[in-house]
Amino acid sequence: MDMLVARKLDDQSFEEIVREAVGQLPWLCPTWTDHNAHDPGITILELLAWYKEMLQYQMEQLTPALQRKLLALTGVQPLGVQPAVCALEIAPDTPPRLQGARLSNAQDMEFELIEPVPVCDIRLQTVQIEREGKYLSVKGLLSGNLQLKPFCFGGQPGSRLWLGFAGSAASVRLWFDVVTPQGVARNRFAPGQPPPREICWQFMGEQAGGPTQDQTHNLSQSGYVTLAVPEVWPIGRDGLRWLCLSLTDAGCEEQPRLCGISDRRYRAAQQTTRARSHFFTVLPQQDQSVCLSDALAQQAELAVFVRLKEGWEQTVPHQISLQDNRRIVRINAAQAASDGAPNVLVVCLDPVRVPDLIFDMKGRPAEQIFLNLQGQTVLPRPFRLICQTLEPDGVIRPAVWHCVQDLYACGPRDRVFVYDAARETIQFGDGRYGAVVSPGKGAVLVMDLVLSRGGAGNIPADAGLYFVEDGQAVHNLAASGGRDMEELQEAHARLQYRLEHTERCLSAADYERQAQNTPGLRVAAAKALPGYDPDAPTSGCCAATVTVVVIPASDAPYPMPDTRFLQAVRRQLEQHRTIGVRVLVVPPRYVSFDVQVRVRTQAGFEQQAAWEALKSVCAIGSQTIGKTVFRADLMACLQHVPGVFEVRQLKFTAVQPGGMLTAQGDLRVPPDGVAALRHIHLTKVGI
Repeated sequence: MDMLVARKLDDQSFEEIVREAVGQLPWLCPTWTDHNAHDPGITILELLAWYKEMLQYQMEQLTPALQRKLLALTGVQPLGVQPAVCALEIAPDTPPRLQGARLSNAQDMEFELIEPVPVCDIRLQTVQIEREGKYLSVKGLLSGNLQLKPFCFGGQPGSRLWLGFAGSAASVRLWFDVVTPQGVARNRFAPGQPPPREICWQFMGEQAGGPTQDQTHNLSQSGYVTLAVPEVWPIGRDGLRWLCLSLTDAGCEEQPRLCGISDRRYRAAQQTTRARSHFFTVLPQQDQSVCLSDALAQQAELAVFVRLKEGWEQTVPHQISLQDNRRIVRINAAQAASDGAPNVLVVCLDPVRVPDLIFDMKGRPAEQIFLNLQGQTVLPRPFRLICQTLEPDGVIRPAVWHCVQDLYACGPRDRVFVYDAARETIQFGDGRYGAVVSPGKGAVLVMDLVLSRGGAGNIPADAGLYFVEDGQAVHNLAASGGRDMEELQEAHARLQYRLEHTERCLSAADYERQAQNTPGLRVAAAKALPGYDPDAPTSGCCAATVTVVVIPASDAPYPMPDTRFLQAVRRQLEQHRTIGVRVLVVPPRYVSFDVQVRVRTQAGFEQQAAWEALKSVCAIGSQTIGKTVFRADLMACLQHVPGVFEVRQLKFTAVQPGGMLTAQGDLRVPPDGVAALRHIHLTKVGI
């Protein structure tokens, strides 16, 4: 089969073009006999040759715009800016804060609250561990100065965690800092993914229940847990109301380890909102009111629009007032459309930046406007404008325009624009690709605009943040997740990775990779065995069967997956297997054995060092599933232990069923088996 060959467009130099053109003159124009440089015709020919060479050069170049379009054809788009997010520890005496309340520091790094800070009606006072009827205070979890396993306290399972509260509220929201276990990282949880363990959450005096929202997936990762408080929550010991956490099903993975619990932790993002829109649906009546409850709306300049049957129309509010940290806007909506869709639009503009959010337009094709962003980047969620637009009925009305990646994919009536982050400019269409904004004073109003510094917002802990409203200082944890706009080279690398790593399982390595990427799990090892069925007879044909042996990441010496773990891996592989292939997910078959060894030792020998050396050779992993344990490997390993002069004898003893000793003294295990070293019987012989 012929391979595709890239065509070279810039394949001629200037001299070659001139030489070829002059060589054609005797046939094209025989009467033209003077081909010297002084001839005006030759001068014109050389000019056209120069122009042709320049066109060839440009046609050969792969411009950034063309690279983006080629990447878009493959389904890859450069990732946009992402703001950094940090957690704030709010003091109990802090007044309530609205969503969007701004914070800053000495370096003018601006943050905004992602969620409001309500009035503190309930307070987490203490934390205790119950073990065999005794209660031990572990209040260090509240300050983050302690690490412990709450359900395996002292190394023994069966302990319970008690949280004591003062006051009462309709709900309780707690932040749990979970220590990331060493070794294999946990995969991200997929929507609807069951947690790896079962935890009982029980308010004192009530039956066991569960949280209304659990970002930790039963203490598998750090996050928020929200619980609805029962109507009757009695006061118990120490004059507090208690919430008890107990582990009902430990699962097959690690025991959760906590390093902090907080009931006053709230998140803030490194972003600055200059404009935000709010849509409402009201009845078509003369006196209607809408409520704005975010921080920007309290001091913002407002632009109010009402949607009539023909389209949007800007109106003047009857009255604007503040009630309980909410801004009430009263409008005349008698002529509003009554089709059930949003018919009132309120745009909140940063009062300091109003001149930078309203623009005059001349109505020219491909007209541009400059945004004074001061080095920040626009977040694409969402970025919209309200522009004066010529409607099909010939009337100019305000309409919502959206930001797109490319105008060449739009029609002449599409109300879109493109944003150039490097130049901080907005460009509209030319009437062929994208509509043209109608001319006029204040013809463009920024409707939604959120800015961020991207990766520069990943500030350290205790960066001196304070609330801009009243200057109150606040303790912050390190901000993370901030990302600058992805470069084209990084997008190319992602495309290359997608091309090299198929989502379909076509080989044994594909099955192993997909098993290890199972959402929400920590898979320590996975081994795919094509054509093997552990339950089939030896003579059975299993050509269309793939058995995958999985081992969870666990603190146990011999990790064994439970039913929940196996089902999760099976669901993952069923989504990626090819048609006609039967996939089996099975646990490993551990074949335990002892080692009897006689060694000649000298000064400096320690038996613990010999034990650790043999354990490193028999460490459980993907490479040890179905692997034969060679006697020579163990002898060579012992020979390198300090103080060992000679290994005189080594043999396997007490081998469990499933293992087989060969004539050479090696231990062979089945394809889904794992050799597990249990004991070492070591006899020392002096020199």
